[in-house]
Amino acid sequence: MTSGERPLPEVDLTGDERERYHAVTDEVFASYAEGRHAEALERVRQAMPALPSWRADLSHQAACLLAASGHPREALDELRAAFGEGAWWHRRILVDDDDLAPLRDLDGYADLVERSHARALEAADTTRSPLVARPPGTPVGLLVTLHGAGDDASGAARQWQAAVDAGFVLVAVESSQRSTPRYRSWPDPALAARDLDAAVAGLPATDRALPLVTAGFSAGGRQAILWALAGRPGAPVAFVTVAPAVWPDQVDDRHLADAVRRDVTGVILLGAADDDVGEGALAMHARIRQAGLACRLDHVAGLGHGYPADFDLWLVRTLGALSGTGSGHGAATARQDR
Repeated sequence: MTSGERPLPEVDLTGDERERYHAVTDEVFASYAEGRHAEALERVRQAMPALPSWRADLSHQAACLLAASGHPREALDELRAAFGEGAWWHRRILVDDDDLAPLRDLDGYADLVERSHARALEAADTTRSPLVARPPGTPVGLLVTLHGAGDDASGAARQWQAAVDAGFVLVAVESSQRSTPRYRSWPDPALAARDLDAAVAGLPATDRALPLVTAGFSAGGRQAILWALAGRPGAPVAFVTVAPAVWPDQVDDRHLADAVRRDVTGVILLGAADDDVGEGALAMHARIRQAGLACRLDHVAGLGHGYPADFDLWLVRTLGALSGTGSGHGAATARQDR
């Protein structure tokens, strides 16, 4: 192992603060989608004391709910209170969120946006080195996975762990782009490419020589597709994505044409009930197929924006097909507890 990587954590993080935060946000967004703003706001308020590291994120949710309920001044007060306790938000999260549009003309909001953004720029880069796991014996490929928005490398590593069962070296990369102290994603492709360059360059030459498959969920899935099509860093031979948050107009036509010439292949797993990214992902699949790139679409009935329960087994079989090794090196039993 080189100094630029870490082994996968052995501890069970099922009940950690991140998991509890995501459980809360699932409830909040479900209530929000049904117009039950007061109920969602109460859930956020209840969660705040127990989730101090997510103060900025929960306060942003509370502000959005207040603004959507016709209380923009209270929404601004909510953000100011959190800022006073050390929270910050990148400018894009305060300016681009439609729910916060009613705050834009309020006295003091523009100042809060700029002060918050300045704090965001000053925040220390807490990006961690990639997480790496290797299979027993000789690996058949290298799978680099990118987390979804709001997640991190450890979450992606646990979710994609079955790649090791398929004989792949698994590398989980963390984005350096933060919208809040805890919320990471991949909004800027150029900055994402910088993170990926550094991650790949830090791997041993033996890993870099393996057939490279890019992978990811949601925003990470989008970046994985763009990376495979661009053909660098490394020389990706395929991509495997779950619920990629991508639209056809985000693809460089020259990159797509070059990927076709390089015989890049792809697999997209998409929930049939995914209202978050489904339309764009389907359009993207049609676009790349039209260009001549071989891309399989697995449409899962009843699945929303997430992973299917049998994802481990699906991943082992999918990677086995891509690598020509069948069902993989190790156990193909789905680990549904992750």
